[in-house]
Amino acid sequence: MSKFESCCIIDDDEFFAFNSKKLMKEMDFCENVLWYSDGQEAIDSIVGLLIENIKIPEIILLDLNMPKKDGWAFLEEFNKIPENQRSGVKIFIVSSFISPENMAKAKSFTMVEQYMVKPLTQESLEQIKETTKGS
Repeated sequence: MSKFESCCIIDDDEFFAFNSKKLMKEMDFCENVLWYSDGQEAIDSIVGLLIENIKIPEIILLDLNMPKKDGWAFLEEFNKIPENQRSGVKIFIVSSFISPENMAKAKSFTMVEQYMVKPLTQESLEQIKETTKGS
């Protein structure tokens, strides 16, 4: 599969974001990587892109535990964006915690493809490619 046009990391952990961006570049995973340190910054930017009629990222890697607006609040806000403007977006929750409650809650959001556990690896990026093939 050809690489993605753009991806977005929403995570307050700079080390995770840096390493994920580096891995994505090494694997030629996507053209562009956007990084936001909290859900509020991310939703504001995504809405701004839509207002400017700029395509939003196809892949979003979302952490759940962040200051200001956490991953759950981001999902609630993202869900308010009209379906036709977010239909091509796949969200992957990337968390440090294996929580059955969080995994179940994540499934309640139709735009969430999968719940993954940190760190991001070559295998997890390959899994994202496989999951989104033909979508």
